Amino acid sequence: MTVMPIEANFSELLQKPKDTVARMQGSVRRGIRLHRRDDEDLYLTTAARADEATQVVDSTTRIFVAMMKSDPQATKILTHVFPDAFPWVRFLPEAAVREFLVEFVESARAAVDLDNVNLLAPVIAAWKSTALIHADTELHRALITPASEDLGPVEPPEVHSE
Repeated sequence: MTVMPIEANFSELLQKPKDTVARMQGSVRRGIRLHRRDDEDLYLTTAARADEATQVVDSTTRIFVAMMKSDPQATKILTHVFPDAFPWVRFLPEAAVREFLVEFVESARAAVDLDNVNLLAPVIAAWKSTALIHADTELHRALITPASEDLGPVEPPEVHSE
């Protein structure tokens, strides 16, 4: 059963905060997606619910780390079942699936330690892009074929200070 998220416009939260928060608290997910006209949507939830999500990532990660440390077979088993969680890993070579698993678990530990589980999203996105490259045989071939000529010096990237 898929639970549809509760949604509202950001202006509804501003105009009717009690009603909007009541809708959020009455939802199964205890959260509400707030659409903003000129910016990225927001997701409003309670602090307790956000803490619970972080705790789930933390405890799951600790289980994986403990399994991988205590039994070398655990990494092999987890690599084997990883496609159930990430179906697109089927396009990665087996060694890359193991590499993704290790990076995923290590990044999850670091993200929880920094109290920001959103740091895991770029790791998943990068590996998904890698799987897309492996799935496209022409693109993969083009990317692994050495250039036939020297394309000249590469300019250093610009440094942006914030």
